[in-house]
Amino acid sequence: MNNKIEVRKMIATTSLLAIAIVFDLLVGLTGLRMPFGGNFLGISMIPLVLIGLFFGLKYGLIAGFLYALYNFGVDYIVYLDALRLTLESWTGESWSAFKIVLLIGFDYIIPFMAFGLSGLFSDAFQKQSKFVLSFIVVSIIRLISSTISGVIFWGSSIQYAVDQVNAGLEEANLATKIFAFVGNDLWLYSLGYNFIYIFTTFVASILIGLVTYKRMKMLKEDYFSV
Repeated sequence: MNNKIEVRKMIATTSLLAIAIVFDLLVGLTGLRMPFGGNFLGISMIPLVLIGLFFGLKYGLIAGFLYALYNFGVDYIVYLDALRLTLESWTGESWSAFKIVLLIGFDYIIPFMAFGLSGLFSDAFQKQSKFVLSFIVVSIIRLISSTISGVIFWGSSIQYAVDQVNAGLEEANLATKIFAFVGNDLWLYSLGYNFIYIFTTFVASILIGLVTYKRMKMLKEDYFSV
């Protein structure tokens, strides 16, 4: 019996991970993105958090890691390498292997594996408050990691963008406006920039989650209980 449950968990984890990737691609097509990365409505958060809530910490962390690899692969192919070359030419500083490893950790591994920490909330379908709390905790960890990354790795990118705007070569965007609003303070800029899309993602995800809460509770009880 337990083997059948484990097979169900693995199949469902794979399916939810695939749904998260589809959500990410669909949201990407809407163009609802921040200037330097981050979706306003990153509802791929929902199936990833559900993996941890349904099946526990192990499945949640594994799914988060795989989703991080997917995101890094797509970002690298689309823009990351070109952006690295641009910033290197502007600052005159090469990105070391150590810096790239840290980038992968703070921009991908930590924030996306954080989704799997929802597995710590095993009673999320007994107490709705714990369900909400799981999304809050995940979002806070993402915010902390992304804020640190914004300061360590992407500080030169916002300065480059500001210089382009000041030179009349580019129009001001949301990122440069945030930077100006906080008085060019890099920590406040990074916190504010990342807070915007992480908060909008949290609100959209928790609203959808609460609307479907009873249905998801029944699904867990009927198909994934031991």
